[in-house]
Formats: sequence, structure tokens, C-alpha cells
Amino acid sequence: MREQQPAPPLALSRDLPVASGDAKHEQILDAGLALFIESGMRRTTMEDVALRAGIGRATVYRRFGDKDQLIQAVILRECQRHLSQIEKQLQAFSSPLDALLEAFVLATLGAFNHPLLVRLLDAEPEYILPYLTRSLPQVMTFSRLYLASQIRKGQKAGAISRRPAEQSAELLLRLMQSLVLSPDGVISPDNEKSVRAFTETYLRPILTP
Repeated sequence: MREQQPAPPLALSRDLPVASGDAKHEQILDAGLALFIESGMRRTTMEDVALRAGIGRATVYRRFGDKDQLIQAVILRECQRHLSQIEKQLQAFSSPLDALLEAFVLATLGAFNHPLLVRLLDAEPEYILPYLTRSLPQVMTFSRLYLASQIRKGQKAGAISRRPAEQSAELLLRLMQSLVLSPDGVISPDNEKSVRAFTETYLRPILTP
């Protein structure tokens, strides 16, 4: 009998929308990220971003239109970077279920401790929360669909429960969102041991075949 090969680990970022890669595009996003962390979103202007990037104001407006579009682009790029880092860390996992649970832990800890989110949730929660809950539906939709496709692969390998894949994916995403945005409680997104204990106690039984 042929030895069954282990299923590949989850790849969480491979199909994410790719950023421009253009040098000026990246300079503007870098400048926006730095200023949002230093001064907050409310106080940062497009003119400030242009000055920090060393690019003309007209170029910044031509690339992003207004500050709202720039904010969304910065957040999307940070999500992509975070997921790419997670993907690299999952290479050691041969089990789709173990990789899925590890991804949940890494995503929760990484999001909660991201410098931009830490700064804005502390200083401007009323400004950033709409972006994280209502203004970026494409992030949740993409993440749900992509994660569901990976769950289905694990299900075919017999490593993940046969529960509806999209519902399972959305459950994981909503749990992570809740932990990150409402951190006060016995499950602390700032404590790796706490997140891992929650994952093993509640998520593994749900996702195990």
C-alpha cells in the first residue's frame, strides 16, 4: 500500500490581493503607516504623508484619492504582511488541523500586538473601529472564502471536521476579531498561553473529525 503523504500546511496569504510593488506606492504606504502610529489617523493629513514620503502632494492624491483610501490601503497591506509571516511559520506543520489552530493563535497574537492597532485602539478607538468592523468587508470576505477553501482541503484529507467550511471559517475569524477588539476577559489576546489554552480546549474539539 502506498504511504499517504501528509497534507500541505495551510497557506493563508498566497491569494491575497497583491500590492502595487511600485516604489512610490510603497513609499506612500510606509509614510502613512509611520505617521498613523506616531500621530494618529485624525491628526495626519495627506500633506503630512507627502512630506514624509518625499513625494509631491499631487502624486499622493493621484495614487489614493483621499485619506480614507490611504487608510484602507495601509490596513490591507499590514494584513497581507501579517498573513505572509504566518504562512512562513506554518511550513513546519504537516497536519492541516495543527496548522489551522496555529494560524489562529499567531493571527490573534500578532493582530493584537501590531503597533498600529495598539496606538489607535488606545488613542483613537472611535476612529479606527469602523475600519475594522464595517469599512473593510473585503478583508473579512476574502479571509472567510480563502480559509474555507483550506478547511475543505483538510476535510478531504480527513484531518478536519466535516462541518460547513464557510461557517467554520467565519467562526474562527469572528472569534479572533472579538478577542482583538474586546480584550478584557479571562481569555487574553496578549497572553500566548491563554490563547493557546482556549484554542486547544474549545477549537480543537470543534474542528477534530
